[in-house]
Amino acid sequence: MAVDIQTSKLISYNVAWMQSQGQIPTMEASISKLFGSEMLKSLYGLGIQILGMFGQLDPESKWAPLRGRFEKGYMSIAGNTVAAGTSEIQRNIIATRGLGLPRG
Repeated sequence: MAVDIQTSKLISYNVAWMQSQGQIPTMEASISKLFGSEMLKSLYGLGIQILGMFGQLDPESKWAPLRGRFEKGYMSIAGNTVAAGTSEIQRNIIATRGLGLPRG
């Protein structure tokens, strides 16, 4: 998981660098969004599995570990994978604009 987090950061830094150079990182931004969303989904899923039933507690509960951050993140990650284009749309952008594959 640590490797995935570092990879996500480096991909994001590459997108920011390309923008600072005046380039338009179409495919790279899609890769960053797709990889980051999928990585967060895995991270929160792993956290919920490790914490067990306590990981599902509401953040206001006094028994919620880490002040309920994993429950809150796990519940909001579905929206993050849809915002700014679903993961499937990001894959299509990578395939057509980045790899030059035909649509369809």
